[in-house]
Amino acid sequence: MKHKSLRLGYDVTMEKGTTWKPLKVQFWTQEESYKKFQASEPFKYMADALTALSMIKLNHFIKSPVATPHMDYNFATEAWKALEPHCELYERSHQRTRALQTQLAVVNPEICKEFENHFNEQFETVLKPWGLDLTAIGPLLDTFAWFEGKIGGPLLYNFGLNFSKPFMDKLHTLYSFLYHLRSLVAVDHNAHVEDHSHEGLRIDAITDYLPRAEYVVNDALLYWNFKKFSQPFSGPKTPEGRVEKLFVGPMEKAFHKYSHHACHLVDNLPPSFIASLNPIELEEAFYLVQMDWLLGSPAGLLFKIREEIFGLQNGYEKIFWKDVEPQYHGKQVALHLCCELTEENIFGKKSA
Repeated sequence: MKHKSLRLGYDVTMEKGTTWKPLKVQFWTQEESYKKFQASEPFKYMADALTALSMIKLNHFIKSPVATPHMDYNFATEAWKALEPHCELYERSHQRTRALQTQLAVVNPEICKEFENHFNEQFETVLKPWGLDLTAIGPLLDTFAWFEGKIGGPLLYNFGLNFSKPFMDKLHTLYSFLYHLRSLVAVDHNAHVEDHSHEGLRIDAITDYLPRAEYVVNDALLYWNFKKFSQPFSGPKTPEGRVEKLFVGPMEKAFHKYSHHACHLVDNLPPSFIASLNPIELEEAFYLVQMDWLLGSPAGLLFKIREEIFGLQNGYEKIFWKDVEPQYHGKQVALHLCCELTEENIFGKKSA
């Protein structure tokens, strides 16, 4: 019985600077390209394979049998599902975020649907017959800003979003593409440094987006206690509102100014959920709920995608790798990648 296999070849054109800035990803459709570069085993964490597989899923031009007559699209989809780790993490955490959502007012479904339409329309400009034009992805940031304006608050720690299943699949695939594309930049950068402990770039699916979650916990505990103990001073019990005017109002403004992450976390959680926990349980809950939001909520997924797009637009060193020594080259370079996936190195690795 013949085993299925898939050759994945593509070029990543980048602008060289402090860290390389991807500009476009071009999928190989000519057999000559595969003859020029011999296919190898995928990288250890499959960044090269997952970048290609997610691009195949995203780009309807590549799905065309005319453009890629030898592409086994069904096998590519199966391979992506088997290799992509973030989807399984999402499903585990999503059960808990859904449980929280039952105690909250969800965002108007019409607004979510309108956002889907705007997002899909804008993302079409990124898709090209040859691959993905990443210089066209920037306007999606305006779509995110429009959406936050419509829902009246940030994506951060929002538990009230719901999208259609096809749109969620697109978001998962787009995040996979963006995350693993950045991983390729890190892999190439680290191949040219002498001391990985000081000069190497790291990739982390949590701290890249929530770098100080434990600090947010401490601030959230302070903010929650402030809210709890300031309640008796408000309303009719406060003579002419003097106490609130002199103390409660300014303090709350200060919390929102200097600890806005913590305030968003507390204000977006059901009060009954917080009140049901003792101080020790609450400290742990504030940390875990941040992880669940990031890994298992539609808003968390959008938040990560937006951070990756910010990195593409402004340079990864501005968002993720701020300790890298500044360098300015400005010239374009191309990274050629070619790997081969087989049933053994896909499903065998998953079951190991």
